[in-house]
Amino acid sequence: MLFFDAHCDILSAVTTPEELFSNNNHWDVDRALSNGSFVQVFSLFAEGKDSNEIKYKMEKQIDLALLAEKNYPDRIKLIRNKDELSHFIGSSESKKINCLIEAEGAEILGDSLSELDRLYDAGLRILTLSWNYDNAVCDSIAGNNRHNGLSAFGRQVVKRAGDLGIIIDVSHASDKTFSDVAQISEKPFIASHSNSRSVCSHRRNLTDEQISCIAKGGGVIGINLCPDFLNNSGNADIMDIIRHIEYISALVGTEFIGFGCDFDGIDNLPAGISGVQDTGKIIEALLRLNYKEYEVKDIAGLNFIRLLHGILTA
Repeated sequence: MLFFDAHCDILSAVTTPEELFSNNNHWDVDRALSNGSFVQVFSLFAEGKDSNEIKYKMEKQIDLALLAEKNYPDRIKLIRNKDELSHFIGSSESKKINCLIEAEGAEILGDSLSELDRLYDAGLRILTLSWNYDNAVCDSIAGNNRHNGLSAFGRQVVKRAGDLGIIIDVSHASDKTFSDVAQISEKPFIASHSNSRSVCSHRRNLTDEQISCIAKGGGVIGINLCPDFLNNSGNADIMDIIRHIEYISALVGTEFIGFGCDFDGIDNLPAGISGVQDTGKIIEALLRLNYKEYEVKDIAGLNFIRLLHGILTA
């Protein structure tokens, strides 16, 4: 079964391409491929004293991913367009990880729209508008409402991303930023690693209205494995993951759900999950609960694949 994970921070936890293949973190290539065919979204994530330092660190991470692809073409492949995605789906390569590059925070753009074009040429295909701070593009859910949603520059970024075929991601965005994106975006957008606020009331999760909005536009929601986002107690297990899937599927259907595990971006994992090698346990639990096989395949990966086919350029 094809598995697609829409968010992983491993690039911020390693310093060499070789570490991507085997390490003691949540995610590595060898353990990911133990599940079968796997597409991983690598997030560019950094903290720093200012936006310039954050941008510098994120640039180093994309360089690391590109170097890994260059040095190990038989083990890792960056998907840049629809043709490469179709080739992966039609192939039977089981020893190669296919991945996409995402920036977690528009700090990587600085204040220049032309940077978005340059980063697209480098391989960027998903832009998470913010992390835990407001930036030049928008307000974060954990920020200070600097712009009251998207800035004027942010509106330009969303439009240009749509033109290029870069997917906009609203995880971490403030509620007003979300509504602004929904109002102006002409393409489906995603919440790559967010859960249901009705099931767990953490502000990082999505309201019912936001879930419905993403689904109405043809987007996908990636279930986050952070225990604080799964259960109000901060303690979670696999059944808490299932509860979010069941709630969202009852609200909008299974065709708008995927996974955004947040491996190596969170301190703790749910009981029963120790790393990427255990993602199959979630699939097995869904099948035991009598989800139809096609629904499980959609949730495991095909919903995000469908979205990519609709947005990536040829």
